[in-house]
Amino acid sequence: MNKKCLGISGISLIYLLFAMKKPLYLVLLTCLTVHLLAQDEGLLSGQLMLNGNVFLEDQAIGASNTPQYDHQIFGSEVWLDLNYQYKGFDLGIRMDIFNNSNLLNPRDSYSGQGVGKWYIRKQIDALSIQVGYIYDQIGSGLIFRSYEERPLLIDNGLYGASLQYSVSDNLSIKAFGGKQKNLFNTYDSFLKGAAIDGYIALGKDQKISLVPGFGFVNKTFSDDQINDIIGTVRNYTPVDSIGLYYNSYAFSVYNTLSAGPVVWYIEGAYKSNDVYFDPEGRRQLFNGETTLGKFRNDPGSVLYSSLSLGLNGLGVTVEYKRTENFSFRADPFAALNRGLVNYLPPMAKINSYRLKSRYTPATQDLAEQAFQAEVRYAISKQFKVVHYLSNITDLAGKQLYREFDTEVTLRKSSANQLTLGLQRQQYNQEVYEGKAGVPLVETWTPYLEWFHRFTRRKSIKIESQFMSTGQDFGSWLFFLAEYNVAPRWSFAISDMYNVEPVKSEDLHYPRLDIVYVKNANRFSLSFIKQVEGVVCAGGICRLEPAFSGVRFTLNSTF
Repeated sequence: MNKKCLGISGISLIYLLFAMKKPLYLVLLTCLTVHLLAQDEGLLSGQLMLNGNVFLEDQAIGASNTPQYDHQIFGSEVWLDLNYQYKGFDLGIRMDIFNNSNLLNPRDSYSGQGVGKWYIRKQIDALSIQVGYIYDQIGSGLIFRSYEERPLLIDNGLYGASLQYSVSDNLSIKAFGGKQKNLFNTYDSFLKGAAIDGYIALGKDQKISLVPGFGFVNKTFSDDQINDIIGTVRNYTPVDSIGLYYNSYAFSVYNTLSAGPVVWYIEGAYKSNDVYFDPEGRRQLFNGETTLGKFRNDPGSVLYSSLSLGLNGLGVTVEYKRTENFSFRADPFAALNRGLVNYLPPMAKINSYRLKSRYTPATQDLAEQAFQAEVRYAISKQFKVVHYLSNITDLAGKQLYREFDTEVTLRKSSANQLTLGLQRQQYNQEVYEGKAGVPLVETWTPYLEWFHRFTRRKSIKIESQFMSTGQDFGSWLFFLAEYNVAPRWSFAISDMYNVEPVKSEDLHYPRLDIVYVKNANRFSLSFIKQVEGVVCAGGICRLEPAFSGVRFTLNSTF
């Protein structure tokens, strides 16, 4: 070992890691990082993200009865990323700290700290080698995607090794293996996979291209996992008994066709028999009665396709997806957003306006048939229109979600812009939020946004939305005013008002935000009253209770 690694800094870091009971690989990684940082060459970069919440109880809106409101009062999350590049090596490490956090479970409190990820990557000619925590995907992610969504505390990086080899400019092969991350531990099952991706140009001028690919993933349950499943299903009656397999397999074939203004992507995936939990499945008891929820062992499939057309002033995008029994998890006992090996693309628009995004459908991995389309056209430079449609059902045709939206943008100049729109939604709250016996939520939401720039640095944005519905909480009115002084300051004040309440008295949900930006540092301080609702990130959603309190965030890059 290099003597520089045995200097005061290296010894101190190694001692701390041993004191924290970290394994030897982290000691070696830290030692190597200390050595590299002592060199004259190299590039160090990083990012610090910090969230801090002060919980102020408000029983009127339902912000109560959690450990944070009862006695903890304060909660926080911190992520510190460090990345270093030196002579073809890429090294990274991230420290995660959670203190009374409600990200893991909004109704509970979680505290923990440790190394959230680390990696070492090296490029050797056409071969890329990486060990540590790997974030990658095959195709669009139907059979494998390791990724992170911090707003929902999803971090399912693959802890293992990967190889990627570029056979030529038009052909690459990759393979990987490891265990999926579970906070500061890993799930017991072992994942391994491979993919081959190509590129083919057609025609004299090569204006037509194909980007085909094939992927494969194998999941092997551990003995402990199989024993846990046996311990559960041994209580099933013969009619619900299932066969058990240590191994399950998933395959996908995909291709992107580009021909002038047309781009067509299609991917099909198949999963062999795999044990998963069906929360809606009916299980027969020995006394003849039935109960809800059971383990199943079935194959599954997904078909996904998107087609886009881009011409002068016209853009059209159409997507289709059919999913059947495609729950693919690192642990069959994992629930909600935990242990997801794959990623199923969402089939609803990501809305930025507050009331338009109140009812967002979560992707269904057992039975979903979905279609969405968006048409954009510009009548002139000042007048643009967007039409959007989404329709989601289960495989039996039961309505889960439907959305129509038309939006018109009038741009008089770069300093004045007006956006008007109308959204119509049908949302199956019983399926998406697990609320038995509630009716289909039906909404009409007209909305308006006006932007005006006073000077090059000063501008204002006004938003107004009204949601008309007789279900759930009833109708809402939302108003926001945001004043910006570029590039430093932003001030925003908003209120969400339950104008025609169904469940309780008419309540206000005000919010105040102050944002300050200095170089690579962004600070924000907010006072928030937030109604119970669904929070989504990239099509992955969860139901969150009401929130009342003060939130501070810091995002710093270096």
